[in-house]
Amino acid sequence: MKETLRPDPVAAAQRVTHLARDLAQDVADGYRKSTRGFRRRAAVVASWALLSLGTVWVACPSSGPRNALGAEVRMSEEVIGTQIMVWNASDRLWTDVVLTLEGGWTFRTPTVRDGQKLVVATSRFEKDGAPAPAHLKPRSLRVECSEGKLDAPLAQR
Repeated sequence: MKETLRPDPVAAAQRVTHLARDLAQDVADGYRKSTRGFRRRAAVVASWALLSLGTVWVACPSSGPRNALGAEVRMSEEVIGTQIMVWNASDRLWTDVVLTLEGGWTFRTPTVRDGQKLVVATSRFEKDGAPAPAHLKPRSLRVECSEGKLDAPLAQR
């Protein structure tokens, strides 16, 4: 049985390097020999391409929350009071969910489905059976459930 010949990766890399260097040299020589008008058009096209790529990169959505629970937490101050939004961006069901604001104010719910956005007014948080004060402006939130826990700062939206 014949043994198949394998190309030498070092030699292949050197060939590619030489080809790339030759191509870059040809492009640079052509650019040096070109007219002023062509250079301006090339600069406009290159600028447009760079701005287009930058726009696409900025416009692409992020990969989502980067924490073990796959949670995103926001706070907003509305006319009706401060609202806390917790989004289960994971593909798992959260069970036995407890949201805790600093100071020990808690809100409990049996489940939060995957993809669900749970919005809770701070007045629905309790401590020793008493509701949270209306002027409460929380800075952090702890999300605890059977699937894990997360301590997150509250960012305004």
